[in-house]
Amino acid sequence: MSVVRRAASLLVLALLCVAALTLLVASPARADDSVGHISRLDVGAVVEADGGTVRVEVDLTYDFGDEEAHGPFLVLAELQEIEGDPDHYRRLTVSDVTAESATGAPADLRVEHDGGAIQLFIGDEDVEVTGAHDYRVTYTVDGLSTPEATGPDATVRDELYWNVVAPGGFDVPIEDVTVAVTGPVPPEASACYVGRTGSDDACDGAGESRGERVDFFHERLDEGEGLSVAVGWPAGTLVGAEPVHEPRRTWSNTFQLGPLTGGAAGLATVLGAGAAVVVASRRGRDEAYLDLTPGLAPADGQAGTVGPARRRQAVAVRFTPPDDVRPGEVGTLHDEVADSRDVSATLVDLAVRGYLRIEEVAPEKVGDDVSDWRLVPLRSWSDGLERYERELLDALMPDGEPVALSEVGATYATAVAKTQEALYRTVTEHGWFRGSPLAVRNHWLLGGVGLVGLGILVTVVLVLLRWPAVLGIPLLLVGIVVAVASSAVPARTAAGTAVLAQTLGFREYLATAEAEQIRFEEGQDLFSRYLPYAIVFGLTERWAQILADVAAQGRQVGSPDWYVPVTPGIGWWTQPAMFAGSVGAFAEAAASAVTSAGSSGSSGFSGSVGGGAGGMGGGSW
Repeated sequence: MSVVRRAASLLVLALLCVAALTLLVASPARADDSVGHISRLDVGAVVEADGGTVRVEVDLTYDFGDEEAHGPFLVLAELQEIEGDPDHYRRLTVSDVTAESATGAPADLRVEHDGGAIQLFIGDEDVEVTGAHDYRVTYTVDGLSTPEATGPDATVRDELYWNVVAPGGFDVPIEDVTVAVTGPVPPEASACYVGRTGSDDACDGAGESRGERVDFFHERLDEGEGLSVAVGWPAGTLVGAEPVHEPRRTWSNTFQLGPLTGGAAGLATVLGAGAAVVVASRRGRDEAYLDLTPGLAPADGQAGTVGPARRRQAVAVRFTPPDDVRPGEVGTLHDEVADSRDVSATLVDLAVRGYLRIEEVAPEKVGDDVSDWRLVPLRSWSDGLERYERELLDALMPDGEPVALSEVGATYATAVAKTQEALYRTVTEHGWFRGSPLAVRNHWLLGGVGLVGLGILVTVVLVLLRWPAVLGIPLLLVGIVVAVASSAVPARTAAGTAVLAQTLGFREYLATAEAEQIRFEEGQDLFSRYLPYAIVFGLTERWAQILADVAAQGRQVGSPDWYVPVTPGIGWWTQPAMFAGSVGAFAEAAASAVTSAGSSGSSGFSGSVGGGAGGMGGGSW
């Protein structure tokens, strides 16, 4: 008996499994009841003959599942791009919006306009609901209809080509979608497309006419899928239903770059930039004494013939620096810039001349692995120095007490900035430049920046006036050229060019001389004297090697007393590696300290999803 009962139980269980599998296979896929989805969407549209106004009624059942939400929200397009017309938007005007719920769910309506769309929030922000609820939303839209649209068969009709559900508009699946379009007269043609953007797949029910009404149906739209319908009536059915277009701003129509405007802008740019280059070239052309050998100047009381200097001219090697011209002045004259290297070379020159001593401090005493240097004043600098030299020492050692380079910080940056300004003033007072190189460069730089600003302003005004904005670009580009050309504008006088020739001759000597060519005079520390100039020219390492070569020849080379290394000893001065790690390192540190401290229309019916006007999307909130 027990065997029979067991067999009967197994039979019943098997039948139940078969029935369950049959139901699973036979039933179509439905949305998970625990996840939000739209289980029904009925859209009705009535198209008026007068003006083509469309009155829309949206009935939907939104199943929120187990997730709490205030209600659904819908997004309706108000501005839409027009295929083939990048200069305009199609304007759709949505009005008379209402919302209600037949199931008693909160149906308060909040309307917001954002980014060319109208957003409809339905529900109460203080109340949340779950499960399925019915909602009805109605609204009127103008500009949705298109009169006299030409189809692919060349037939002209008045039509409603409408993206009922915009592709990508809903992030939840939609089931049981029906669309009914009622026109003034029975339609001549209709179509319905479903899927992703550009799809021309037909809907499940692709248009069934019932007098003036045509019905469409589709069983299910997956997340992001759209549905577009097209209905056509005889031309002339819709009166005064012209689409409304609004200007659309794009790079193309903003700048309006065409053969005429582009040619005018290009010509203005070429002429303006060319004029800037020509003027800068002429203003920046150095003068020279035309009847004298380069490097020579007329005797006192005599005036030489002055004219534009030759672009390239040979200079004679000079074995000494220009008379009474300090390293910082040489550096400023050479490249027309008083940079931080000119200032550090000035410090070394002052030490060589006995105004201070540079003492290297061991890294362990600094508390880091970086060397430091101590500047020790040796004698008064109130007299016998150029103004910029005194200002430098006053700024670094105002109390006449020793200071460490690492401790002066922003003070050193300020001192360097003042020294640079004083160097510009000095070389100008010497009569070497027609105007201060700094002031001339800044004048042109500010002019360039002003032209750039004016170009931007003119471009903005042209955009606001909807005139070709490309016509403002030449001012901006010419301004950039003027700013770049500012570096070439400073010009030397004939006297400055003569000293420059001496400077270049001395630089040639430092750059090419060999140890046996060095003119050494007993009792003079020639290497220390020329070192600041080598620093200015970026030849420090080569000068150190020359010094080592001289010592290797057995010639007497004494250690300088203006620099005290961490480990004084015989020979450090003549070893390039040790030299680079001491004096060379100091010059580089003094220059880099400034940077670190001072950084303060027509669609037809050959369509697809998304090809029509309008578009609805949404979800829950």
